This record gives sequence, C-alpha cells and structure tokens, in this order.
Amino acid sequence: MMRNLLLKTMGTALLALGTAVGAAAQPGATETTEATETVDVTPSPESYQRLDGIVAVVGDEIVLASDIQERVTQARLEGQTVTDENQCGLFESILFEKLLLHNARLDSLEVTDAEVMSEIDRRLTYYLQMFGTIEAFEAEYGKSVAEWKAEFQDPVKEQILAQKMQAEIDQSVRSTPAQVQAYFDEIPVDSLPLIPEELSYSELVMQPEVGEKQKMRTRNTLDSIRVLVETGKMSMTLAATRYSEDPGSKYKGGCYKNIARGQFVPEFEGAVYETEVGGYSPVFESDFGYHFLRVTDRRGEQFSACHVLMKPTFDPSALELMQARIDSVSVKLALGDLSFESAVLSHSTRDETRNQKGQVVNPRDGGTRFGVDELDPNVFFLLQDLGQGEVSAPVQLLDEDNQAYWAMIRLDERFPAHRANPNDDYALFQQQVEADLRQEALSKWIGKRIGETFVRVDPPYRACTLDMPWLTESINATSSAGN
Repeated sequence: MMRNLLLKTMGTALLALGTAVGAAAQPGATETTEATETVDVTPSPESYQRLDGIVAVVGDEIVLASDIQERVTQARLEGQTVTDENQCGLFESILFEKLLLHNARLDSLEVTDAEVMSEIDRRLTYYLQMFGTIEAFEAEYGKSVAEWKAEFQDPVKEQILAQKMQAEIDQSVRSTPAQVQAYFDEIPVDSLPLIPEELSYSELVMQPEVGEKQKMRTRNTLDSIRVLVETGKMSMTLAATRYSEDPGSKYKGGCYKNIARGQFVPEFEGAVYETEVGGYSPVFESDFGYHFLRVTDRRGEQFSACHVLMKPTFDPSALELMQARIDSVSVKLALGDLSFESAVLSHSTRDETRNQKGQVVNPRDGGTRFGVDELDPNVFFLLQDLGQGEVSAPVQLLDEDNQAYWAMIRLDERFPAHRANPNDDYALFQQQVEADLRQEALSKWIGKRIGETFVRVDPPYRACTLDMPWLTESINATSSAGN
C-alpha cells in the first residue's frame, strides 16, 4: 500500500509542479557526473558537498540541497507539516523527476521556447494573484520579474521535459474489457459506489445571428459614449454603471486593478499596451463584444484599466421569425413527417450539437450522460416530464451570454440511480483500471531504469527509507566502495 501511494505521488508530482504555490527555482549547477565502474574517477561525497551542495546524482542529473529545501518550502506554503519522514518522500520524488529528465535527454525529447515561456507566464500569473502586486512578488523573491523569468527558464524546461517523458510511459497503457470486468468482479457488492440518476438528451436550437447592421449600431453607440467620457461630459463611472454589460466591473466604475498580463483576452491587453496611461483606446472588438478602455496604471507586466463593454444583439423581430419556424418544425415532428435528427441537421443553428444530430455532450468527461445536478434547471424541468424519445414543445431559453433562443429538447435515455456496474458505467471502471495499469507500468519503468542508470545518494539522505531501490548494491557499488 505504501509503495503504491508513493508511486502515485511520484507519478503526479510533475503535473502538480507550478499549479501550487512554490518557491522560485534556484540556479542549478551545470556540472554532470557520468556513470562509470571506475572508482578512481568518481568524486567523493565530501567533494560534492564542498563544491555544490550536491546530495544525489541520477545519471547526468544532480540534486542540490537547495532543491530539497525548495520542495520543503513549497509543501509548507501549501499548509503541509514537513517531518523527517515525509522530507525523505520529497527527496525521493526529486530523484524520480531526475530519472525522468535523464531519460528524456537520452530519448532526445524536445521542449520549445514557446512552451517554456507559456508555462513561466502561467506560473507568474498565479504568483501575482497570490501576492496581489508585482512589488509584493519582487519583495518576496528579492528580484525583478525579468530576473525571475530569466532564472526560471532552465528549471521549467527540465520540468516540462520530465513531464513529456512520463507522458511517453503513460500513453502505452490501454485496458481491455476483460481487465475491466476482472476489476469489477473483485469489488465486494456493498463497496460498489451508488451512481445517482443520469440523463442523456438532444436539442434543436434556433437562434438568430447578430447581423452586421446590429454590430455597427452597437459600435457606433459605444463610440459616442467614449467621446462623451473622453471630453469630460460623462464620467467613466457613470458610463460603466449605465451602459456596460460586464458584470465583473459594471458597478466598480468599469475598473480592474493590478491585473497581471496574460489574464485578459489578447484584444483587451493589446489595447491596454497600445494606449498611453491616462488615455482612452478606440473602440475594439473581442469575443465578449465591443469595448473601449482607459488605462489608469501600467508597470511592466501589470496594469489597471477601466472599460465599458457592450454586446451587439439581434433584431427582436428575428426572434419572432425563429418562433414561427420552430413551431412549424414541431408540428411536422408531431405528425411524423420529419425525424428529430433530420430536423436538427436542417434547422438547428448550434453547430456543436447539430453536427452530432443534436446530442449534447457533457464537458466534464466528454460523455453523453448528465447527473441531474449538472443540468441547467430549465432543461431539467423540461426533461423531467418526458418519456424516453419524447420531444418537448418549443420553449424560449437564455444562453450564457443572456441571449434568447428557441429550443426543443428530446430525452434520449434515463438512467435510474444504481450500483456501479461495467454495463452502465464502463468508463468509470476503465479509468480506475488504467490508473492502476499506469502505476504498474511506472513502477516497472522506474525499476528497470534505475538498474541501467548510475545513481548516487550522499549523506544525510542515505539514511532515508525509500520505496524504490535507489540504494541497492548493484547501482551504488561505486558509492559503497567510495565509503
């Protein structure tokens, strides 16, 4: 059990890197130690400690004492209590990462500069959210953002390489139906989870498109508001309160403060960095609608700005036409003159479900089943009174942008609450089986690669009780002889 727990910890350690609060990486040593059977060419543990603070070597990769301390700091920032025992666990997770990294280099896996910078920017955004301001971040780490980014590039590149190596191991794992059934057969009936009621459904949606005339009308209206604000005839606060359709800033004068670069859509940030501090941008378009903004502060990777957002809407008469159209389709369905699938293909305006003959996919797992608690309440109440295969009458609903549309909903299948079983819940059991298979494959891979790789662990970590055979005589003969 402890061995399995450790493997799970090591197997997920790389995915967790950077998603939790962590300390900035310290500069790593550039020296490497090659595996060899000749004792004379291998430096002693004392020379490692004296030169670099090296506490372990895995192939051509080194582990510094500072690496351990950073991991301890990260754990404590996450609220964990660090003892001597779990500090050994942290040390072993680093050995595992170094083993992955060593083999990633041997296999010539590559990481692009774009991947590295994207990950660094993601982590920086996280840290800035945590500390609140760039100044607080720089005070905590004792360096500028630019210095932190430059220093962080090599460690992040190594972490991404290790992640890619682990992905190479994981992707070879596939379960068979026989393995899934065998896993199910071993679970006591009273230990099987209770699956709540689930539903699958299809939809036919009719929603007018926003025409160019409506877009231009919205843009011109917003530009008129911008002129009033820029000339001092209306305050930004009043403009936002009266006209903005951004609920996050509408009643805050339209303002966002101390925003780290990378958090907002590119169009918004482009306008921020193209506009002088204190100035107003032209009206610009994003996926959310049309905006104009005023830059109130901008320092390096952080900015503050106030904006007004307006979303173009379709002509109300177009929605009335859609109602007449969907009513006609509903009559044809009732008479049997048209199948639901054909109606969806011919009339639905929602591409993501039209291309699947109306079938709605659950974004949680990519499947077609929804727990009743996952459904939009309006959709749930429509489905509640339907029998399998029945279609609701046309009803007007609102989308996530608060835009109206007409829809008909069909109940495809109802799955009553039940004990989990492979027939109804195959994906659930398959996920667990493949998780176990990945853990097993990882265990075999580690054992095999340790046997092929020079590994050296120096005091005080040689005293650790480790779950994998890092300290066996075969792989540490040189270290034992040197001692």
